[in-house]
Amino acid sequence: MNAPSAKSRLLAALLCILCWTPFALRAEGLDGRFDVRSANLELKDGVYHLDARFDLPVSDAVRRGLADGVPLSLELDIDIERVRQWAPNARVAELTQRYHLQYNAVSARYILRNDNSGQQESIGTLDAALDVLSEVRGLPVLDKSLTQEGRRYAVSLRAKLDYGSVPFSLRVLMFWVSEWHRESDWYTWIFRP
Repeated sequence: MNAPSAKSRLLAALLCILCWTPFALRAEGLDGRFDVRSANLELKDGVYHLDARFDLPVSDAVRRGLADGVPLSLELDIDIERVRQWAPNARVAELTQRYHLQYNAVSARYILRNDNSGQQESIGTLDAALDVLSEVRGLPVLDKSLTQEGRRYAVSLRAKLDYGSVPFSLRVLMFWVSEWHRESDWYTWIFRP
């Protein structure tokens, strides 16, 4: 009887990993409600700034993972359109903002990084870090010169949350594991400059 080839042993090991991994990952995935709770624009120094609050799905498993150094990323998609009555709305601005939260074992602190600007904030506790991540304050999104007084504008905000450091190649193979990525519904409101 011939011994199994290296190729067939590798294929069998990969199949075992793929069959077992979804169950292990589900225990550490994101669960719970994930929504944009509130959002508004405020004019300051000729620029509209976004203030928003989110409900983050932070289970005990996610808390343990964060404390062990597993990263959490938040991405905001912001879309601003001028509302038109007899024609499709006209896009005025579109912005994607990314934040990254991870525990640093050397400093024993949580580091929250704004990926767009590179700014970092060092936070002492996980609860404080999650509180800061779940609230956006004073994010510049639109110059006043791009708006017209008396017009209506629809502002839409959607948040995406990624938890974990599963390599992209595994994410492609495990497309059915949705707990690693959550996306809120669009939160839309009308504002007048």
